[in-house]
Amino acid sequence: MHKKPITIGTNIFIMTLSVVTGVLLLTSLISMGIFSTLIRDTVETQSREINKQIVMNFESYISSVIETANYIQFASIPIDIGKDPAQLDELYKINTAIKKDMVSIFLFDKTGKYISGPALDFTLSNSVADKPWFLAARRIPEIYTFHADQFPSIAANRDDYVIAVSKSIEFLRNGRTEIGVLLIELNNDVLTDLARRTDLGEGGHLLILDSNGKLLYSSEKGGFLRTEKSAPLAANIMLGSRRVVLHNIDMYINVNSLTQTRWLIATVSNTNAIKNGITRLAIILFIVFCICIAASALVAGFISIRVSRPINQLKKSMLKIEDGDFSLPAAVSGQTEIVSLSHSFTSMVLKIRELMARVVSQQREKRKMELQVLQNQINPHFLYNTLDSIVWLAENNRNEDVVTTVVSLAHFFRISISKGELFIPVRDEISHIQNYLTIQSIRYVNKFNWEISVAPEIMDRRVMKLILQPLVENAIYHGIGEDSGMICIAGSLENDFLIFSVTNSGYGISDAIIQEMYAKMKGGAENPSVGMRNVYQRLKLYYGENAEVIITSERDESTKITLRIPPEIQEEKLS
Repeated sequence: MHKKPITIGTNIFIMTLSVVTGVLLLTSLISMGIFSTLIRDTVETQSREINKQIVMNFESYISSVIETANYIQFASIPIDIGKDPAQLDELYKINTAIKKDMVSIFLFDKTGKYISGPALDFTLSNSVADKPWFLAARRIPEIYTFHADQFPSIAANRDDYVIAVSKSIEFLRNGRTEIGVLLIELNNDVLTDLARRTDLGEGGHLLILDSNGKLLYSSEKGGFLRTEKSAPLAANIMLGSRRVVLHNIDMYINVNSLTQTRWLIATVSNTNAIKNGITRLAIILFIVFCICIAASALVAGFISIRVSRPINQLKKSMLKIEDGDFSLPAAVSGQTEIVSLSHSFTSMVLKIRELMARVVSQQREKRKMELQVLQNQINPHFLYNTLDSIVWLAENNRNEDVVTTVVSLAHFFRISISKGELFIPVRDEISHIQNYLTIQSIRYVNKFNWEISVAPEIMDRRVMKLILQPLVENAIYHGIGEDSGMICIAGSLENDFLIFSVTNSGYGISDAIIQEMYAKMKGGAENPSVGMRNVYQRLKLYYGENAEVIITSERDESTKITLRIPPEIQEEKLS
């Protein structure tokens, strides 16, 4: 039992629905990808900008601290603490009162002994030389060092947790300049307040780490569950950003450094909104997709009915054409299967191809014979003239010239024959021209000189033979005047086109004569010399319209004929 073939209407319905489904699916996926990328890029950009702003806030604050410290340092230079220690204490008290974030200001000598500032805690009354901030100031005297390890103030009766800023400075005591260490204690709440001002989303937090990656501060509330994972990640990043997942929440870590302190500021932003947004987009796209598919199915069904009906009617007409009846007009009626229609059309195509192949074969043979006929037009009249010249030379006892002429003539015809080939290397064509010029220079003594300049890279390229000799012949017979002239043959490669030119000195020709020559080459009145027309017809016959013969002339100076031959010779076209 034969399976019923699918009708044209069904095919159109399936194809239309498939195309619409594919386009919608592809569009949805592309839209989703672009939307997701835009959201991620926006969130990441926002996270980086927040991080930069936080860094700027911290750096601005640190810069203000350094400005105050510099002012204190320069203001204390003229104060001799050996003579007036109260003046230095007053300077420190005033600045501490002005700057609410400064808990206290101290000055110690290079051994760590207390010199000025609020009263010390009794446990530090001897020396602070072993304190990290003191050692750092002595080790790097040129800069202010910020010490992240928070500790209680060293001032008596104070329990504030402070951050130490220290620097090695010079001070005056009893008329002598000495080296000491300036210590400024900053209230820890200032930095934490700066950190708390930024909203980084649910679970988002800010970290401060030292240059070694040690955690100094975290703004996470309610414990450090996320900080325990985010701090090592931030320490590994050092500078830059990375997406991470902390406790099933998508986070984006961005790390920058504080210039003055070499601390690292890391913002851990909640990017879970990206996932939620993408999920909502996927649901919306799915709903739209389903609606569009339903609408497309209705439209595809309508189109399939409208299109299949005339195609089925067209099938009957094709059956009549298949039977060879081309006289009757196409009758549009009935309904048939696409399989039968395809069979009929294929049968017609096969017959047309068979006829075309036969015509092409006939045209190829005709073209080959035309080329051969044109090729054979060139040599006979030259042979007659050369034999007359040999007889004349023999009668005048110019035996050496007879030998040279005969040898050149033999070489000339050996290349002309070329074992029956229509195409020869450029070097053989140039050799053919040299033999021809040798024969003609013996025949026409002192009539002309010649020069051949051909690019080496084209010597092995194949070209239709005997395309230059008619041009040289034309230059000798018609181009050069009564006086001795010059003939220049040149060959080169330009944009993969072979460019040959034959230039002769002489009277030159007018534009009107050039146009007349073009007309004759293209089939006008017969030219007394068959050479130019022969070359033009052979070039056009094989190479087509891309081949060109260009004639230019300068009056009383020269005439130049240029051949432009297209690339990629395919001799099998004529085989």
